[in-house]
Amino acid sequence: MVKLVNVLDSLPNYEYVTVSQDMPIKDLKKIVREHPGVRSIYVTDKEGRVLGELSIGALIKNISAKRRCSSRISTRELLSCLTCKSASDIVDRRLVYASPDEDIERVLDRALKYNIKEMPVVDESGKLLKNISVLDLLAVLDDKD
Repeated sequence: MVKLVNVLDSLPNYEYVTVSQDMPIKDLKKIVREHPGVRSIYVTDKEGRVLGELSIGALIKNISAKRRCSSRISTRELLSCLTCKSASDIVDRRLVYASPDEDIERVLDRALKYNIKEMPVVDESGKLLKNISVLDLLAVLDDKD
């Protein structure tokens, strides 16, 4: 078994953005425009611990809710979007992540189960160490064979 910690430094760090849980939705729009290629936006608390991931889809849905006030959006969805004020209101707290001391096989199994292409690696306190690609993990295992 190959532990993630043994190869972590050799893996590329895929670009990601971290935002505070208190960041207003209107400021999130600017962040996304400044980083058009980023697929991962992580929401953190005041201590820098990762609380969850912010999906670009959820952000777009929230931003466009007022423009879509027609039959294309349900009343419940519209009310939810209109009452959201900050990143903490739309963050997905069911974050799938890896720990450095895990076996790469376990990390890959979890990534495949949840159809994840990139995954954050967090330390024991919940702070983000790196954003890794599942393809890079597969390459590490192929190189070990």
